[in-house]
Amino acid sequence: MGGHLFIINGDLNKIACDAVLLPTDSAFTIEPKWNGLIEGYRDEVPDTWDGLKVVPLGRRHKKPRVWLGNVGQYGEQSESSAFAPVIEEFVERATTEVKSTPQRERIYEWPLPRLAVNVVGSGKGGGRGKKGELTLGLVETLTGLAHKHEVDIVLVTRGDRAYAAAQWARRKFLRNTKERDTWPLREDLISKAEALAEDAKERQLVLFIGAGVSAGAGVDTWKGLLENLAVEAEFTEAERELLKTKDLRDQATLVESALPKTSATFKKRVADRIRERQHYSLMHGLLASLPSKEAVTTNFDELFEDAVGRDAIAVLPKDPRKTDGRLLLKLHGSVDRHDGMILTRADYLRMPRQYGALMGLVQGLLMMRKMVFVGYSLSDEDFHDLLDEVRAARGDDMTDVGRGTVLTLRDDHLERRLWKSDLDTVPLVAGDEYEDDIPGAARQLELFLDLVGYLAVPPAAFFLDEAYADLTASESELIEPLAELVKLTARSGKHTVGDQVRAFLMKLGAGATQAQRILSAGYRPS
Repeated sequence: MGGHLFIINGDLNKIACDAVLLPTDSAFTIEPKWNGLIEGYRDEVPDTWDGLKVVPLGRRHKKPRVWLGNVGQYGEQSESSAFAPVIEEFVERATTEVKSTPQRERIYEWPLPRLAVNVVGSGKGGGRGKKGELTLGLVETLTGLAHKHEVDIVLVTRGDRAYAAAQWARRKFLRNTKERDTWPLREDLISKAEALAEDAKERQLVLFIGAGVSAGAGVDTWKGLLENLAVEAEFTEAERELLKTKDLRDQATLVESALPKTSATFKKRVADRIRERQHYSLMHGLLASLPSKEAVTTNFDELFEDAVGRDAIAVLPKDPRKTDGRLLLKLHGSVDRHDGMILTRADYLRMPRQYGALMGLVQGLLMMRKMVFVGYSLSDEDFHDLLDEVRAARGDDMTDVGRGTVLTLRDDHLERRLWKSDLDTVPLVAGDEYEDDIPGAARQLELFLDLVGYLAVPPAAFFLDEAYADLTASESELIEPLAELVKLTARSGKHTVGDQVRAFLMKLGAGATQAQRILSAGYRPS
């Protein structure tokens, strides 16, 4: 199995992986934006590098190993070659260490070591004036290292501009390569990825996120949680075996009634167990990076919110605040309001009254968007309930245009036949491939979503940012006239055509600092 470079738009502090590179400098200066990584480790930061380029901090059970990297350079024009030696040493040493780490110590049993880096040097590291060359060189270096060391590397960019630039850099790097050579998927999967990418670009996708997405973050399944809580409730071994034969909703009811009545309610116990996992999975990151405005989940955790960014998404029903239009509908409640979580049979019976308005919103989405189900088993009751909402919303008007897609790990021709009127079932593995290897099959889904993200992102977000000039050379003839428009609209008042043009130019990477520089220079159109 060859290694792969994954690219997401997210937060390096919170990504689930085996090891993460924390950028610093010769004096071990750590920027506040990395507080999430350095918290709990500050006392372990050494006084000297001792000739090394990277230094690991202490291990923590089921948490990423943090490695400090000396990437500090003077000025703003450092190129990727200045940072490559640090990245190479990190990948080589961290990969070697992960391969000798017991599986029980890892967050999840990923098939290959999983490392994470940011766009090294793009902040205060010395390369922020050369972000285009830096990003292109980083993509090339990381791709080569992933293959050489058989390791999966996640490049975590921050913001739409950096993410679009990284994907465009990958496109330039792979311009003479077939997609299947980079993403080892069947031809039908590549075609499906292309179709989903087109829907994503048109903002037509609504994501339905199931428990399988959180598995890669080490979150236990609901079935597994109930088994553990049954032990806590002192069920005998025979009772636990009998309990497994019951519907999960009834299992929850029985466990709740058997647990000691202490200050920790059943729902709080469940919420506390789920909250033990604080890092979002790669799959969360890949889904959050897609240009999709709406998502629906039956999960209780807050990991998708972490992947998107808490300030960038409105979570319904608890937080109907205004964002840029991005919504997450949590149909079964959330760990931060555990009393409202839907767990037992009684909870499910109350659900139409408790979340009736929310279900109406879901039905409205189903009428207008194309559905993609990820992380659901076709036999899940949650999945069946969601499909019933689909049928209720669409009635007999289901067309090929309105059909949903469910991404499954394996093919089940009987399940496919069962849902053929409602869904296109897309199995990621065929035959006995990855038999009894769920992590390996899940990685195929991650590769598929990485391809969708690669195909769905246009280069517009960074086009007018001067720091990315090395990535825009092929269309450089557009830069000058667009830059002139930036100048012409710099003083445009609100609610004018110039104001609308300026908003469009900012989407192309013409930032507020650029406009302010123009104003400070006293520009007047000729």
